[in-house]
Amino acid sequence: MTSSAKDTIVYVFDPMCGWCFGFSEVIKKVAHENDETFYFDILSGGMVVGEREGPIGDFADYILGAYPRLEKLTGVKFGKPYLDQLKTKSIYSSSVIPSIAIEVCKELNLKLAIPFASALQAKYYVEGIDLREDTVYVSLAKQFGFNPDQFLTLLKSEEMKTRAFNSFKHVNALGVNGFPAVLAIKNGKWYALSNGYTDYESLKDALEKLKQL
Repeated sequence: MTSSAKDTIVYVFDPMCGWCFGFSEVIKKVAHENDETFYFDILSGGMVVGEREGPIGDFADYILGAYPRLEKLTGVKFGKPYLDQLKTKSIYSSSVIPSIAIEVCKELNLKLAIPFASALQAKYYVEGIDLREDTVYVSLAKQFGFNPDQFLTLLKSEEMKTRAFNSFKHVNALGVNGFPAVLAIKNGKWYALSNGYTDYESLKDALEKLKQL
């Protein structure tokens, strides 16, 4: 990044992170309001990859016990299709394909990546749709003005898969061990603005302080 470039805000999330779903309206609003001041990027953390991928199993019981608190604190609502599937313990959990989709969106239009991530999570947490299905990405591509065929081609490319896994590695190297998190790069230095769910006013205040540095 050159000295003349805008500073960067990095949203660290994971598609399988319910608290990131709860945080989505906060980060969308902050990104929209500060678009002229900062670049906004998004990194996927790789929370559910490898041996962790598969039917959600008994972890569903934890989510079913925890989601009312998340709803109350964040204001989001989990959809009945998702909750009904949780009860069967069969809903599929994997960060991989949705994280590749984030990289595709970044390739096509970085400014849309944060709202795209929010819409992607809504497919899962509201509509209860398996994020391995091509139809999810055809729908999202149309919603965000992308060519669906081009989007699917990129989604299945080795280049975008490599970028997604590099994102996982980058997040691990940054030492981020919880999602969502918001980091900043200002004058070549990294700053942590939030770790875990943060309300709009708190994140707004953190950005204002960052601007004064």
